[in-house]
Amino acid sequence: MSLSGEYEVQEELARGGMGIVFRATEVGLQRTVALKVLSPDFGLTGRAVARFKREARTVAELDHPNIVPVYRVGQVGGVLHIAMKFVEGRSLDAIIAAQGALPIPVVVYVLRGVSRAMAYAHERDIVHRDIKAANILIDRDGRVLVSDFGVALRASDVELTVDGTVIGTPAYMSPEQCAGRRAEPQSDQYSLGIVGFHMLTGDLPFHSDTLAGLMQHHFFTSVPDPRLVRDDVPDALCDVLDRALAKSPEERFETTRAMSAAIEAIPFSEGDRLASERSLQALARGETIGPVAARPMPPLPEAPTSPIPVPRHAKRRGARARTARIAAAAAVLLGVSWWIGRPHPATQLTADVARLADSTPDRGASGESSGRTLLVRPVAPAVTGKLRLLTSPTDAEILIDGRRIGVGSVVDRAVAAGARRLRVQAAGYQTFDTLIVVPADSTVSLGRITLRGRGPGT
Repeated sequence: MSLSGEYEVQEELARGGMGIVFRATEVGLQRTVALKVLSPDFGLTGRAVARFKREARTVAELDHPNIVPVYRVGQVGGVLHIAMKFVEGRSLDAIIAAQGALPIPVVVYVLRGVSRAMAYAHERDIVHRDIKAANILIDRDGRVLVSDFGVALRASDVELTVDGTVIGTPAYMSPEQCAGRRAEPQSDQYSLGIVGFHMLTGDLPFHSDTLAGLMQHHFFTSVPDPRLVRDDVPDALCDVLDRALAKSPEERFETTRAMSAAIEAIPFSEGDRLASERSLQALARGETIGPVAARPMPPLPEAPTSPIPVPRHAKRRGARARTARIAAAAAVLLGVSWWIGRPHPATQLTADVARLADSTPDRGASGESSGRTLLVRPVAPAVTGKLRLLTSPTDAEILIDGRRIGVGSVVDRAVAAGARRLRVQAAGYQTFDTLIVVPADSTVSLGRITLRGRGPGT
């Protein structure tokens, strides 16, 4: 297969939410490249295409040993493509899938390389927006490289379809990304914290059957202490992850350079470095190394059902991991625009949200309020939006603000615009209970909400 006569495509390497990555040969220079072709289904705006090309060119000027070089970006028939250096090796997510939890020196080594790359790019106003294990590559020399820097799309770049499209990888997304806010360097810090947890435990911290449920975990649920799983995690590493995974970006590191310095300060000898490189070289070749002893992660607490104060520097966090369907609940990204942490000067709780918050108990892990509340950005005072969802089981009741609006499904049901409490309940099942924000004159499509069965005695 040929792309515009410039690239000869040999094979597909990976497929993700943004598009497909191929191994290809750049005809003019006869060099092997990783060619990322963005899906035309995104419906990019003209302004987004121009920004995307401009930012990709900026990234192409980045010169850092831990960043995969971007050679160039182009467009053929409305399809954007990016040519990057082809890395012989494996992605970190493939390594974790095969190996499980990684040794502490390897975890520190990888975090060092990624944080250096992030700090370098952030100082040049480039935010990755999709830091995840799949975008961290280990080459056959054991080097750590971050791919896709600066080429992840922004939510505002996309003309969302009725069903919606989520930009980013939900399992790694920061609370502010889940809320549709602009991704700043602290958002990449949060995502790297998730990567650190993933390497330490062999699993992601949060799992949910729905995208809405996964986002709710990012908003409310603390990431568990990795020492629940293994005993060899140093306190200094836990402290770095604890800060990076703070729900409010203001409570993370002021700069990513400061985060990188904190990681560099974790004890790490020359012997650790050499051993880590040897281990990563083996893992990049598809080999395995000695297994790391790790216990199963305790189950998550029940998901919260009301706005919950976030304790400042809550020391340990709780969770498990994996997202469901990206398109199923992407309208949450359109609707949910709350902000965790300090109130923005121009942001006030609307009467709707204040009334809703008063109607539900405010509780933290100890059952007591810590005084920090979730704020919801005001919505336009328009009349209604529409709600669309299915349930499993099919006889589940669907309630908005305590009023039943359907059983099993609602299709384009008119709902008053603003913050709304959504409950889906059925006998013998755990209740799904969350906040949504219904934008005026828009359709919120939540796909299928699957209730979990109650265990014995619950």
